[in-house]
Amino acid sequence: MSQRIDAARNVMTELAVHLLLLEIDADSARIVAMMDETALRRRSRGPYSQENLPSEAMEMVDWVKLHLYHSPERPGFLVEAGGPWPALLLRFPHSGVLVRYVVPEAAPPVYVAPPGEWDLTGLVLRALEMLSHSLRAVAARFGGEPPLTLSLSYPDNPAYEAERARSSAPDRVVPVLPTLDIDRSGFSAEQRAVHDAALRAATYEKWFERLGRTGFTMNTGGARIRDAGG
Repeated sequence: MSQRIDAARNVMTELAVHLLLLEIDADSARIVAMMDETALRRRSRGPYSQENLPSEAMEMVDWVKLHLYHSPERPGFLVEAGGPWPALLLRFPHSGVLVRYVVPEAAPPVYVAPPGEWDLTGLVLRALEMLSHSLRAVAARFGGEPPLTLSLSYPDNPAYEAERARSSAPDRVVPVLPTLDIDRSGFSAEQRAVHDAALRAATYEKWFERLGRTGFTMNTGGARIRDAGG
């Protein structure tokens, strides 16, 4: 699983994605991202055909090829033009990463930072890195990684008002807290204990809090890893 997480992180970093949704499991890493603003300067209108492909998607194909020029893995491209809004699907066959680029009108109902404000993707990448390292600690102890799944959500930031009051630029404080919700139901008690210890060490014991009997929540600096537990 750590390899899948790292593969998703690498793709998101190389493509500088504006992340909207993320799901990772044993089968694949599935990313939904906003098309780059350069691809949205000229908008297309359907109906689409082989002779009239959406310009947004075709601009993104060129954009992706440029950014992955030195990458050892090249994706396959699929232009989605059968619905009301065009999209572009990238499939990385070796690493199992899929990226679906959408236009703003087709973006899922999640928080999107206003133009010019902080993109939250970097905060999520940092949380993914910490999660990957912690899973490797479990693998080093037990000879392999137990099954884990994760999904990205954007719950309200419980410290939003307090952070605005402390900030010299309150309008730039983000009202949500990007959260990696993980499922460790396939872990044994011993594996959870080692995993918890690795995560606590990553935050110097400061921001790890127990949830219920087996869960936890951990702030990673602008984002959060959470296991609702039981």
